[in-house]
Amino acid sequence: MSAVAATDLGFAIRFHDAANALPGIRALKPVMLEQLALRRDMQVLEIGCGAGDDVRSFARRVGPGGRVVGIDSSPALVAEAARRSGGRNLPVAFHVGDPLALELPDGGFDRVRIERVLMHVDGAPAQVLAESMRVLAPGGRLVVFDFDWDALVVEGADRELTHRIVRSYADAIHNGQVGRALPRLLRDGGFADVSALPHGVELPYDFFSWLVSSHLDAALAAGLFTPEELIAWWDQLDRAHAAGGYFAALLGFVVVGTKPQARPRGSDVAAMPSQDPSA
Repeated sequence: MSAVAATDLGFAIRFHDAANALPGIRALKPVMLEQLALRRDMQVLEIGCGAGDDVRSFARRVGPGGRVVGIDSSPALVAEAARRSGGRNLPVAFHVGDPLALELPDGGFDRVRIERVLMHVDGAPAQVLAESMRVLAPGGRLVVFDFDWDALVVEGADRELTHRIVRSYADAIHNGQVGRALPRLLRDGGFADVSALPHGVELPYDFFSWLVSSHLDAALAAGLFTPEELIAWWDQLDRAHAAGGYFAALLGFVVVGTKPQARPRGSDVAAMPSQDPSA
């Protein structure tokens, strides 16, 4: 999310809705849903719930005997999620919370889902995954998706300048390369049965322009680019878009892991080879 979105609450909600309306993001939802493997009566946690669209979707699947909790660091988005959920008679709850330090009990959830959150966390993504592990019940499943901003491709403008712009954008995000690190982070965090699915999202020109404009304004002010470079770059993209030659897409990864089942007491002793008393 841009710096403007972080400070303008109305903008944050509009940006959130526009991003969720992208065809590539809409196509992502059923992929993650399949990996969650929800069942009736499950307890589900959504870290970074935004306006609660996915929370409500999960609640319809777990039914009245289940529960879905949405956590977000933005009070405006939490309030909007609660407003949009009002009167629907769904087993949902929304709270403002820090993904690095969840105020939730150990082992209380069967599923945890995180989408497009870790790249923005002002701290170590591994800590969010550790908190996810903590609140999951043994055998519970984590499903996480995030982008790798070095894997942003843009067609329609000068190649070398585009490389510089992509790199500057990726470096400006707290954890801009977290997508590629997710499988390792889950394994290092103790998750079992870790698997990864790549998923690309095409960025229409209007949304792409919205996405990068505020960053390029800041990069210009920081002296990373000259005004002439950015004017020429936008002119090239405008012409390419008008002629049907513009294309941009961003690669991300759906990564799944399971919290190991607790070993029964005495399992280590039971696993030891027995000794022959006659030896």
